Amino acid sequence: MVRFLSAAAALAMIASPAVAQLASEGGPIQVSSDNSEVRERQQQVIVSGNVDIVQGEARLRADRVTLYYASNGGGDRSAGIGGGFGDITSMTAEGEVFYVTPDLKARGDRGVYEAASETIIMTGEVILSRGEDIARGCELNLDIAAGRSTLTGCNGRVQMVIIPTGDEPDGGEG
Repeated sequence: MVRFLSAAAALAMIASPAVAQLASEGGPIQVSSDNSEVRERQQQVIVSGNVDIVQGEARLRADRVTLYYASNGGGDRSAGIGGGFGDITSMTAEGEVFYVTPDLKARGDRGVYEAASETIIMTGEVILSRGEDIARGCELNLDIAAGRSTLTGCNGRVQMVIIPTGDEPDGGEG
């Protein structure tokens, strides 16, 4: 179970508190979608339709994602496309939401990432897996700074299937 909870904590998408990081190694964030809308005064970029966001080996897929960004210096809240975007401070993903790294997979109906508080909350029918281990619930709350994850069950129950490694006493022959 400790291994599974560590997997949940590995959803950490942040390298520093105020900058979005989908992957621990950082780097450029590539976004593709069917549609995009920039709301410069609200400091938002809304992408919808087959949204695919990739950074390093991490991938976020959803029906719609709203990216909130900070001013890019100078106090100019309308920097937008002409002046460049500031750091991404939060993201809200909606529809079928998938977050995938080489180590784990998480699925929910909605995901909210906040860089400042270092939290990720996935809601809806939440499924979290690492290898063959699977957990199901209705809300996954990851406190990245504390290294703590909480999965709240639907109707008060969390369901988990944990497959121990090396569970065959003869070394796996058989």
